[in-house]
Amino acid sequence: MKKLAFVVIGVVAVIGLLTAFDGDGRNFRDGEHHRMKDGNHQEKMHDGFDKMCEELELTGKQIEQLEDLKINGKKDMIVASADLKLLEIDKKTAMKDKDFKQAKAVTEEIFKIKEQMAINKIEHQEKRWNILTSEQQEKAEELMKKHHSPKHKKLKRK
Repeated sequence: MKKLAFVVIGVVAVIGLLTAFDGDGRNFRDGEHHRMKDGNHQEKMHDGFDKMCEELELTGKQIEQLEDLKINGKKDMIVASADLKLLEIDKKTAMKDKDFKQAKAVTEEIFKIKEQMAINKIEHQEKRWNILTSEQQEKAEELMKKHHSPKHKKLKRK
């Protein structure tokens, strides 16, 4: 059982490497976007994605598949986030009206959407991982170890 847990943690960590260059500056705690001080965040992220593609020697088809996944994932998250915001309004209205039964029902709907969002995120990462060949997966694991090494962190701070 411990081995399975370590394998799952390892896979999630490697997938993190693959998604590390895929962000849009979103602060997920409050749903707001924050720009980097220099304003070149999107450029840097694109450069990081290009570097990852180069390091893993991705084919044109793989790059296209990853970009399609990214776009579709963003669209799905926009819809789910909008649904959550609407439900939050419904919940506040129910609470204001002291309709606690309705507030509980809406809260259940909210958490069903949040659960589905979490599952979709895992499935999205799984799809990204499965686009890679076994050799690319091994290379991604090596890059992840290198990226998270204590030596790399010291160099990055300077």
